[in-house]
Amino acid sequence: LQNSCKSNVARCRGAVLIARLKSEHLTVTSHWWANAMALLTCWLVVGMSLHQSARAQTADIVIRIQVPNRSEQTMDEAAREAFEQALLKRSGDRALLAHPEVRRTLADARSNLSLYQFERTVSGTRFVAHIDPIMIDDLIKAANGTIWADTRPPILLWLVVDDRMGRRFGNTPAEETLWVDLSDSFDALGVKLRRPLYDLSDSVLVSPKTLWDRDFGPIVEASERYGMTHLLVGRLIGLSNGRYIGEWIYRDSSGEQSVSVQADSSEALIAPGLSLAMGEMRRQYAVSLTTQGTQKTLQVRIRNVISLEDFMAVTQSIAAIQTLEHARPIAVQGDTLTMELTGIGDAETLTRLMAPLPNFTWVSSDPDSDGGLILNWLDS
Repeated sequence: LQNSCKSNVARCRGAVLIARLKSEHLTVTSHWWANAMALLTCWLVVGMSLHQSARAQTADIVIRIQVPNRSEQTMDEAAREAFEQALLKRSGDRALLAHPEVRRTLADARSNLSLYQFERTVSGTRFVAHIDPIMIDDLIKAANGTIWADTRPPILLWLVVDDRMGRRFGNTPAEETLWVDLSDSFDALGVKLRRPLYDLSDSVLVSPKTLWDRDFGPIVEASERYGMTHLLVGRLIGLSNGRYIGEWIYRDSSGEQSVSVQADSSEALIAPGLSLAMGEMRRQYAVSLTTQGTQKTLQVRIRNVISLEDFMAVTQSIAAIQTLEHARPIAVQGDTLTMELTGIGDAETLTRLMAPLPNFTWVSSDPDSDGGLILNWLDS
């Protein structure tokens, strides 16, 4: 233990940590586990401090804005646009921009940048804004907003157009500008939009009539080829002068929603479908950030933690969970490790954030059940 502690920043804290664990009623059921906990708690102090240090030193968000000149007004406008882009991509929620705290920050955006500079390109001049991501998260917290979980999937867009030539897939040069605008609009809110190939393999299952009739059996089957379950179907009737009427349908494993549209511009056409899809995506994949005043702790029991390697792998994986502020072991009983987590508001949020961790399965995700929150560790 002494040699292990000397090899890291914790050094001689081992004995102190053992005493602290005992004072916090840490239950150890064997002499082997007592030694393991002493060694690994020493490691954990270093691991958690490194985790927090890494969070504090997260690289700046860098956003480039094309500008016509280098005037004070231009810099203020570009700084505001950069801040808006960072907020929207992190949260996916345009309503945040109306919050008083956000509006105050945007009004003085340039002074809130970590750094700004200009760069010359072939096409002109760009304002380069560096923004502290922790400031973005703190601003979202102050506005009671949410951020995207890292696990959000892309959306697959199927498009069918009814014009004077009949019904056809919306994959011709005439729809290319619409596709670019759609893709940029979704990307600005932090979600990737994809489109099918509309090739022979797709046409075996899906025709323009299939899309127009909203026959989701074959549409879902065709979408499996791309590994996507979140679908947006656009049924558009092209009118004169670039006008459209039609419908957007959003479909995933939880259900189907739709909205009608009448539009005389690309922006007006896109907005209802964008709002529909983003609302559902945020419901499923956005998580709240807890403030210091509202932070609660969650206790989770992790089974099948048998060896020292298991302990290290489990605690490292837990410490890497998005938005987590603190994590510490508080009990070991048999092969079950109990950990206390701070920075995650509720069990549902924890479930979402742990989705990308393949070596954990939920035994119980109900904190009010007899056993509380229980995970099973699957040693890889």
